[in-house]
Amino acid sequence: MGRDKGLMPFKGKPLIQYVIEQLMPAVKSIVLVANNQEYKDFGLEVIGDYIKDIGPAGGIYTALRHTDASCNFIVGCDMPFVTTAAVEFIIQSSVQSQITLPVYHQTIEPLFGIYTKECSTKWHELVQQNIVKLNDMITYFKLQKLNMDNNELFSANLFRNINTQHDFANALNK
Repeated sequence: MGRDKGLMPFKGKPLIQYVIEQLMPAVKSIVLVANNQEYKDFGLEVIGDYIKDIGPAGGIYTALRHTDASCNFIVGCDMPFVTTAAVEFIIQSSVQSQITLPVYHQTIEPLFGIYTKECSTKWHELVQQNIVKLNDMITYFKLQKLNMDNNELFSANLFRNINTQHDFANALNK
């Protein structure tokens, strides 16, 4: 997009503000993984990527290395349609797996789910092997897939993320 997506104004506030507002009632604490210090304006802890320039794989690794929590809800900063109810559903449905992710219309959503701290070491090993595509990485873990096709809390719009100007324009019309 040529600029920091999470800080882009969307319907009157930064994209990430929508995510923060929906996470706050569902989780104990929020830590933002971002290399841009402007994120400190949200009054939350901000940490920079431990491994830069590998996209979401680096952000997830940073979050897992940094956290003291055994289970961590990971979500992209560019998903303005997430809901507290959907976050809570994933958290409550996570049982005895290293990663818990929703599957919507046969698509795994790796940027909306639970990652346990125990994934950290193996995650780092995968990065060192240059395996950084999330859909490839998650296959190395005990993965719980939750089919959300018939769950009224989930829709394609919930998983809509903003990657291009076209995505941004389409999202504004939702």
